[in-house]
Amino acid sequence: MKYSEIDTDKNEVMKKYALAGKIRFISFSLLVLFLLLLKGIGGYFYLNSAFIALIFVEAVVNQPYPFIMRRVDLRRFYYYQMTIDIIAISWIQYYMGGIEAPIISMAYYAIILWAGFASTTAAVFFAVTVSSVLFSGIVLSEHFGFLPLVTYSGSGYVKSTQQMISLLIGNVSFLFAFGYFSAYSARVIRSLQKKRQEEELRSAHRLIAAGYLVGQTAHDALNCIGIAGNYSRLLSDPAVSDAEKSSFPKSIEELLERSAELISKIGRFSREGVAVLKPIDMHTVIESAIELTSPIVRYSKMTIEKSFASDMPLIIANSSEITEVLVALIFNALDATSKEGRLVIKTVYERGKETAAIIFSDTGVGMTPEDLKRLGELFFNTKAHDNRFGLGLATAYGIIDRHNGKLDADSTVGKGTTFTIHLPVYQAGQSGNSTS
Repeated sequence: MKYSEIDTDKNEVMKKYALAGKIRFISFSLLVLFLLLLKGIGGYFYLNSAFIALIFVEAVVNQPYPFIMRRVDLRRFYYYQMTIDIIAISWIQYYMGGIEAPIISMAYYAIILWAGFASTTAAVFFAVTVSSVLFSGIVLSEHFGFLPLVTYSGSGYVKSTQQMISLLIGNVSFLFAFGYFSAYSARVIRSLQKKRQEEELRSAHRLIAAGYLVGQTAHDALNCIGIAGNYSRLLSDPAVSDAEKSSFPKSIEELLERSAELISKIGRFSREGVAVLKPIDMHTVIESAIELTSPIVRYSKMTIEKSFASDMPLIIANSSEITEVLVALIFNALDATSKEGRLVIKTVYERGKETAAIIFSDTGVGMTPEDLKRLGELFFNTKAHDNRFGLGLATAYGIIDRHNGKLDADSTVGKGTTFTIHLPVYQAGQSGNSTS
């Protein structure tokens, strides 16, 4: 299960369309001013009624107006806009001398670059192909007399067909090369954006999860401190025998250590660290996650049962991140168990695959097949009242994926849900690597 792409969000797409509209309006307005200036200083005068109509279409008509955006498919509309852009630019290029107007040819590169930034690799290929076809069509139509010859060069149009074809192939080849650069750069940028978004969401989830834990954990820690205070008061009570008092100091120390440990666990859980992979004992991490959530589980209607494999080897992982996944799955089971139920945590060493399987099976309300398909999507949540915004499982899928593992889910409505984590086991000679 993968994260949704950042630019599939409608608001993000609209922002990109709005920015493209501003760039389009400013660019063609500057082109008109440039041509008027060129005429003013005695240069060639390109403007005619058709030329002005093309500029008007690009600067004013071909804009992402809200009344249009509400009625169209946004992804398809981007292709319509690109097609209009390329058609208009091709005719503008024709009126400015065809292949003799290299400055206007730069507009093709701008569209291709924008296609990579604002859309997909398919959009880049579409922009390159349409640009090449229309540019070649106009140049060839001029050369072979299907269109009136427009030239502002003193030496006239390219005389030789071989020279013209060579120049045309060079231009088209460069368009495709630039398209490859645009698509590749866009993929790199999206990868960096996705990684940054995942890290931000992980930080948010850690804080939300820590906040969810703090209430009951603080309650347990305060209980420990309160009991320790009672012991300290009894030390000065003459009614208590010296024999009884002798055990009080050790009890006070244990209670204070317990409260400090509870608070420090929350601090470690919520704190960002360098995510380094190293050999760890999976059972120790599971016990840590159970202890971390014990203040909440204790006051719920759910019990936790454990069934650990005796032959489980070490796994290569980051203990902090895996703890985060396990806590998210325990939370998920708690949310699903409205009545008395249980969560069974089982580990299995899958020898043939050299992986460790951690299985979480709850007896909760279960999920529909439609909900199962959406697990791992950002902000998807089957609980309308849940205030954790559906980040837990989304971050869990991302973490397991970075560990070269797999997270599977199976559920039946009314019977419960089973999550299975598969993680590679530690091999002799294997070293940890940073996931940051």
